[in-house]
Amino acid sequence: MGTVHGNGCGGAEVGGSMYVNSGGGTATNLSEFDVYRFPLTGYSAANQPNTPAPALLYSDDGTPDRDSHGMVLSKHGRYVWAADRDLDVIEVFDTATGSRVNTINLQGITADLSLDLGDISPSGNRVFFSTRGPNPLSGDPHASIGDLPGLAVIQVEQGGKHGTFKGVVRISNVDAGGIERADGHGLRVRGNNPVSC
Repeated sequence: MGTVHGNGCGGAEVGGSMYVNSGGGTATNLSEFDVYRFPLTGYSAANQPNTPAPALLYSDDGTPDRDSHGMVLSKHGRYVWAADRDLDVIEVFDTATGSRVNTINLQGITADLSLDLGDISPSGNRVFFSTRGPNPLSGDPHASIGDLPGLAVIQVEQGGKHGTFKGVVRISNVDAGGIERADGHGLRVRGNNPVSC
């Protein structure tokens, strides 16, 4: 726990490394956004714990309204996108350097888009994120409440360094009492490798 914070829900493997996030979501950790890079080699039962250690690429813990959640790798593996379901931004990391190179701002599209898990189209020109509903079926509601349940579509630009919001394919499941129960929490694009959380 001292090496890698908890509550992450995203990962992407590329170039001999595994990128993993941590996010908010507990009573003692309401706001957190961390991205780590783990080497995929060098581990042994003879090693000390947490050896080799991951690199902490980015941390924004304690800033209000942060919750790192889904992660998506660009088509050719040059960039990793880490979505923040509370702040409605996507932080973009260069896999060659490990540095954060862009923030895709989706604030103001709705009151709360609440990006959750994501995937990329086989062609690499679109990224899709599930978006949460107003009555979350799972997860701590502080960060997972959205007002537009469905599927966010983002046009990939500059090889994955940037993206432009194109819209949300809305889903709905209104119960007999008139309450919206739709709550997108995952997605999978056919033709891609599976991811889970």
